[in-house]
Amino acid sequence: MNEREQQNEDMFKLIRRAFCIAVIAVAAFVVIALLKGGEPFKWFGERSEEAGKLIQEKSNELAEKADELQRTKKKLEERTKKAREIKKELTD
Repeated sequence: MNEREQQNEDMFKLIRRAFCIAVIAVAAFVVIALLKGGEPFKWFGERSEEAGKLIQEKSNELAEKADELQRTKKKLEERTKKAREIKKELTD
């Protein structure tokens, strides 16, 4: 089997797996909807929203830390530049 045939076979497996997952998801949806109604889906939506808020909060915290690191980096660059200038003046 050459490389092209292997790629085609791998792509077929991927498509088949995606299709199987979609069929299972639809079947699970129908079973849950028939047995429990919409409550599990509402619960999942609420939990997803809470998780989204938490992720957003943590992302904002990380962004602030990254901005702080960037400011610190710029300050260090400025101080290094000044120190080199002073060293150059002293050696001249």
